Amino acid sequence: MGRLTRYGSALRDRLAGAVAALVFLTAGATAQDRLDGVYYGLDDAQGLTIQLQDTGNGATGRISAADGSGQAIDGRAQGGSIVTDLIFRGKRGTARMIPKDLGLGFTWTPNDGSGGDVVFAFGRRGLELPTPSASYTPESQIGLRVEPHVFVASYEFWTPDTVARQYDGLEERYRAIIQLFPAVQTDLIWKLCQSTTRPSKLGEALRGEGVTCNRVDTRLKAAQKTDAFNRFKRRVHIERADAERAVQCARGIHQPSVCVASARRTQQAAASLETVMTVLRGI
Repeated sequence: MGRLTRYGSALRDRLAGAVAALVFLTAGATAQDRLDGVYYGLDDAQGLTIQLQDTGNGATGRISAADGSGQAIDGRAQGGSIVTDLIFRGKRGTARMIPKDLGLGFTWTPNDGSGGDVVFAFGRRGLELPTPSASYTPESQIGLRVEPHVFVASYEFWTPDTVARQYDGLEERYRAIIQLFPAVQTDLIWKLCQSTTRPSKLGEALRGEGVTCNRVDTRLKAAQKTDAFNRFKRRVHIERADAERAVQCARGIHQPSVCVASARRTQQAAASLETVMTVLRGI
């Protein structure tokens, strides 16, 4: 683990706080169920790999650096996470791995009480991460309110609480446009359901689709164990581009000639009569 320790030490000045990542906390899943698999480091954790195997009351595995050095993991279940002893930066400490939508969160705390927690994000190998559009705006750069098309382009990459706040601030006509694209609406509801402060408009969205947060969450978690989740996300990305263009046209951002094709696709989406319920059944 010596080289892995040195690898982590070289990053210490870049880890002042929590790492902004594309994956966020999902409530209601057991760590054993969600964390079994192989994960690759995101952002400042690039080059690190975590392999985990379910043991029934925890998980075993290995954390490795790009050069092949590493350390065994012998973790125990604790609440919704896996906890293991780990040497990092030349110190002994405790690592906590928490399940996320598309991966896991990793927090290491030194045992000597010196503080300086290290926070990493990992993506699950085999699950495709979304590709942002040109309108994507990082969460750190948004204000109290964003343009509707920026919301459509960026919600997948924001924390659930930010998505919930921004969704509540959307005008009704833009929420209505988004709802015409059932895969995007399903994905958006899933993110809203993960918010710690449920948006006031979430109940309205759920009633309109005839689903519950539990049903959406359960189905999409189950889909992650097969390629069904990747197929769902690919459909989301296609619809997201159409939804973004439809919102831009509604805002008058494009010339009418540009919006003719967009209007046609939006009409086709509306005529399909698909709902979140039918999307979930088809996953």
